[in-house]
Amino acid sequence: MNFIVPSAADFQVDESTLAAQTRTSTALTLLTALKAAGVKFVRYAALDASNSTRAKAVPIDRLLADPEQFYDGGLSIAEVCFAGLPSFADHLVEASNLSSARVLTVRPDVSSLRILPYNPSSAVVLGTLHDQRTGSPSPLCTRHLLRRVLQTAETDYSLSFTVGAELEFCLFEYDSDERKYVPVDYSVYGNSHTLDAQSAFVDELHEQLEKQSIPVEQIHAESAPGQVEVVLGKQDDVMRMADNVVLARATVAAVARERGLRAIFLPKVFADQAGKGLHVHMSFRDLSPQARVEDKFNAFRRTSVLGQMSHKGSSFLEGILDHLPALLSLTLPSVNSFRRVGPGCWTGHKVGWAVEDKESPLRVYMKAGTDEPSNVELKLSDSTANIYLELASILSAGLDGIARKLTLRPKVGPDDADSGVPLPKTLEKSLECLKKDDVLMGVMGKELSTGFIALKEAEVAAASKMTLEDEVAFALKRA
Repeated sequence: MNFIVPSAADFQVDESTLAAQTRTSTALTLLTALKAAGVKFVRYAALDASNSTRAKAVPIDRLLADPEQFYDGGLSIAEVCFAGLPSFADHLVEASNLSSARVLTVRPDVSSLRILPYNPSSAVVLGTLHDQRTGSPSPLCTRHLLRRVLQTAETDYSLSFTVGAELEFCLFEYDSDERKYVPVDYSVYGNSHTLDAQSAFVDELHEQLEKQSIPVEQIHAESAPGQVEVVLGKQDDVMRMADNVVLARATVAAVARERGLRAIFLPKVFADQAGKGLHVHMSFRDLSPQARVEDKFNAFRRTSVLGQMSHKGSSFLEGILDHLPALLSLTLPSVNSFRRVGPGCWTGHKVGWAVEDKESPLRVYMKAGTDEPSNVELKLSDSTANIYLELASILSAGLDGIARKLTLRPKVGPDDADSGVPLPKTLEKSLECLKKDDVLMGVMGKELSTGFIALKEAEVAAASKMTLEDEVAFALKRA
């Protein structure tokens, strides 16, 4: 018998087979653990362009029968739902150029999986939209868009972002005498009365967020009747931060309902009071091999000069300012949003920036106890925005400033009330700016930008027939 030396091919394993086996085994382990925890349904969820969470629940026993379905058998829904139906109703907007002929599926991101503490028989997983036939990522998927922007930042700019968010909402309770919902209190900013009177709500909310691994930095009363702010912990993982915003909003609404209350995120509720935003804090880290040690933690500040931003930090800020008129249609994407913007509204109403000035649209935030710039806060943002689309657009605007090495304009101070370019006063005018902004339109792509603009123009037309009171009543019905 001849001795045959085995070749390398004899030891090769089919990588695709091995990967499939690993995927199935991982899904089976995960699903078994979920069922043991009492979970009966897995919800597959994705945000549409108008910030509605589209979801379907799949019985866990069905997934256990074929674990591979966990990755491919979740949400299947008509493409039109993600950029062809406005926020107020499921009516097709023809100008979106979408129809019900094509179907999308959600591929889950396991890192987003959470058991819902307010509905412990259900778990939710967020994911990306894919064409049902080809499997390719959908151009309408805002979560995939944000991932692409983050990858571009790392690959082309050697930058990675840190992002935080301040979530504001109003709590209402039913007044049986007046037969309507009224604010739970008429407190003022930072007043301890709200924390005392709503301690049960605050305790339960914090506990449920903790159970979902959503860190909270602080909770306090904001400047309007019944208004509360929850400051979410900053994240180096921007996608996780965006997911946390989506999950936290749902948790706020659910905890309020459990206690007979209603939580609404409508930006402007009271004509003579401050509105509600979703303030976004941003900084970035330098990933390049030659970066200073300090810049690997925060390259927004200039380490060699006390109290100054870095060159990249300044250009990033100027990039946002340069695109701000168009950006507003993505960060304040409702007619009601613009009711919140104006002098004395703590938002700013002109293109400009300042240090620690809450009346500036872009506020450079200083590290506590130092003269070091820590991050930049965008105040012209609220919870009517799709957080993935919003962050993708803001970060792209800033990166454009870095790419063009823009010089930061002088800051605006309290005595410079007459300086600065006025911001658009309506969503309609901001949309016109967006149409002319080649950078943001390019980032969104033709399909998403066409659908988004068509939806917003339809919403402008519908809102023209509504008063502020109508908008509040509609928000309460949906809360």
